[in-house]
Formats: sequence, C-alpha cells, structure tokens
Amino acid sequence: MKRTTLSLAVVVALLAAVVGLAIVTRPTESKAAAPPPAARVPVQRAEVDCPLIRELPGSSTVISALTPPAQGAASGGEASVVDLGDRAKVRTKVEAPGRLASFGVDNTDVPPLVGTGSGAFAPGFSAGAVTRVPSGAGRGLAGVNCEAPTTDRWFIGTSTADNRDAYLYLSNSKDTPAVVDLELFGPNGPIDAEAGRGLTLAPGAAQAIMLRSLNPGAPAPGLAVHVIARTGRVGAALRDQEGAVGTDWLPSAGAPGRNLVLTGLPPITGDAGNVQLMLLSPSGETTDVQLSIAGKVNTFKPVEHESTEVKGNKLTLVDLGPVNRGDAGAIKLVSGRADIIAGVRVVQGTGADAEVAFLSATPELTGRAVVAENRVGDKIASTVSLTAPKGPARVKLTSLGDKGDPVSQDVDVPAGTTVQVPVQAPAGATRFAVLAEPQPGSQPVHAVRTITEQMNKTTAFTVQPFVPYADTVVVPNARADLSLLVPRD
Repeated sequence: MKRTTLSLAVVVALLAAVVGLAIVTRPTESKAAAPPPAARVPVQRAEVDCPLIRELPGSSTVISALTPPAQGAASGGEASVVDLGDRAKVRTKVEAPGRLASFGVDNTDVPPLVGTGSGAFAPGFSAGAVTRVPSGAGRGLAGVNCEAPTTDRWFIGTSTADNRDAYLYLSNSKDTPAVVDLELFGPNGPIDAEAGRGLTLAPGAAQAIMLRSLNPGAPAPGLAVHVIARTGRVGAALRDQEGAVGTDWLPSAGAPGRNLVLTGLPPITGDAGNVQLMLLSPSGETTDVQLSIAGKVNTFKPVEHESTEVKGNKLTLVDLGPVNRGDAGAIKLVSGRADIIAGVRVVQGTGADAEVAFLSATPELTGRAVVAENRVGDKIASTVSLTAPKGPARVKLTSLGDKGDPVSQDVDVPAGTTVQVPVQAPAGATRFAVLAEPQPGSQPVHAVRTITEQMNKTTAFTVQPFVPYADTVVVPNARADLSLLVPRD
C-alpha cells in the first residue's frame, strides 16, 4: 500500500472516531443550557465631526461641547475637541459631565474638528457651533450640530441657482480611507453629477465641494443631496448662502419615512416672510402627501396646500407663504404610498432686512438629547419649540453652563400643538447647553432650539434639532457550544 493511501485511511478513521464520540456524548436539546441574557452597558466611546467653518468679514464663531450628567455606571475617561488635521491641538476639553466647554475665534477659519468622549464622558457627548456675522454677505446667525460620521446622509432644501453658493463639507476622522458617492435630485429628477462619484478621502482629510461645480449646466432652484460612503464613514455638512439674505447650515434630513414632523417654524410677522417646503420620494414611487400645521392652539390644514403630489425621484417645491403668521409652528406630513424626505427654507423679513434658516424632519424625542451651543443677552435669546403631533407631552429642559448650577423647567405640550418657551442660562454662565428629556407618560414629541438676535432691522435666527442619543448599548453574551460542530439528524 502506498504511504499516501495509508495516511488517508488513518485520517478517515480518526475523524470517524471523533464524530462518533461527539454524537454519543453530545447533550440532548432538553439539557442544553440557555444562553445568558444580553447585557446593557454604558456607551464607552462617542465621536462627532464638526465641519470647516469659513471666515466671513466680521464673523465670530463659538464651538461648545458637553457630556450630560451620567446616568449609567461608566467611570473614568475624558472628552475633548481637537483639530482633524492635528489631533495634538486640543481646542477645548470637557472638565466634568454636566459642565460645558467652549472656545471661540474671530475673523478666522475654524478648521474641521473632531470631538471624542470616552468612559463616563461618552454617553450623550455632543458638540455644536454658531457663527455670527453682523453685516455684509452672509449676515446673520448660522448654527450647526456636529454629528457622528456615517455611511448615509440626506440634505434637502439647498439650491444651485446663480444667486446661491452651496458647499458640501466632507471629512474623514477614521484611520482608513473613505470612498464617497454624491447623488443630486432636482425638480426634473436625478441630476448628472459624475464628478461627485468615487470621491476618496484619506484618513484625516477633508474636502469642500461647491455643489454647482458638479453640473454647472443644470442650475436647480431646489436640491436634495444624498451622501453615500461606499467604504469607511464620513462627516458631512452642507452650508447655503444667498447674498444679503444670509447664510445657514442645513440640518440632516434623517431617514426617509411616511410620517414626518418639521418643527421650528418662526412666528412670522405680517407678510414679511416665506416658508418653502421641499419634498422627495427617493424610492422612485409617486405618492400623495397630506400637509397640516401644528400651531399654538391646534392643528389646521393650510388653505390650498392640504395635499400635494410628489413624483418619484423629482423634487417638489411648495411655497407656503407666511403660513404660520404670528405663532411658532410645525409642519406635519403624512405620505400615502412611499417614504419621503422633507426640508424647509424659511425667510423672515424682506429685501436687505431678510434672514434665512433651514429646517428638516426632526426625530421623535425618545430619550435625552442635547443642543450644545446656546446664547442669551440684551438682544439675543434662545428658545425651544416642542411639537406634540398625537397626544399631550411633557418635556424637562435643563440648562447646563460653564459655571453656575443647572436650571430646569418642565414644559407641557397640548396634543396637536407647538409650544415655544425661552430657556434660561445658569447664573453666571456665558454659554450653556440645553438638555431635553421626555417625561414618563409623555406622548411623542419633537423639539428644536432656535437662537434669535436683533441686528438693526433684521431678526437673525438659526434652528438646530434635538436628536436623542443612547446612554447604553446592548452587548450580546456568548457561550461555548461545541454541539454546533456535530452533525444533526
């Protein structure tokens, strides 16, 4: 017998013996130990990316960061905000959970930043920025929440018209390269943007893209932008500027859905303002969308705009005018046959006194949420708008500053209404964050923070949403189970 034949026979015999022993000794189904329950543990690490903020004449920018007071059992750790391109350059550091950290710059760019929290500083770690431009191009307030890097993000409400300068800012805070595709949708459907395909960002790299440059021959009065990371994860933010009307950041539009709430409509005075709603059905299916306004007293249907048809992959623009004249409000959308995304461009005032801001669908406040950068003063105020689309809601608002004790208030929101309340800074605090927390028994509620400032005849404003965060994560347990290796009948 050849050696190879003998060796093969020995191996087969050994395998047969092992399998036979396993079958004889394997436990029965009734005796198998139940797997231990999954463990819920405090979040151990959080990361957010802040975009490049370009200097405008006379501009001043403040970036703030906060970790809310801990609810879990995590301990140790730290939180700070550093430059994306130079991690050794610490811009600000959170000294303790519940204590705000801030830094500001005047008349200079703010480079892309990375905020990280670990240990007890990770659950709910948040950061945000607000830029103030007192006059000239881009005049007004522009605010942005720093967000976790992602593989998929939508923006809706910008434009590539000749009078608009819209820039998409991408950054890669990870240790591996990222490859990104951009998809654009206008009123006529998808826009050819081959230059936005296969964009590569090296670790620690950032890129600013003027949206008009992706297809200069196809200006669009309205635009939806889809950022898709084919490999890696990226930070993405979009800023829109229109001459003397001002500039602001677009909030992320969130995932497509059938029932959306866009809260934060300002109390427009008279006819000096306009609300432009933009809708997209990204699945390609046409759908009818029902529209209503949740105001101070009740929910009502706007005249001539109770329903609109949204064609698949084509951006729909609806000029609602000063639809919420006199009161803060929210737009409620119900789509019949397909998921949609939605955004709003709000203009207050007219001519040289006009100011712009953007809204998007805000997520339900299922847990605690933070907006990190807030201001109060002689001509400046921070308010929170709360919308309860289905039933009565109650939310606890807590202001946490760089000094002073926290200040809290409970706010009741009647069913089908929007309530706007001023928030108070802790005593002696120069900056503060706002923590929003739905109370037990509360029905669904959606929330945003608005900063307003009177600049001569212009009411400058910027709106940022509250996005709930997770204090804990589920970690599945595992156990040794050699029976998985045994053939079963």
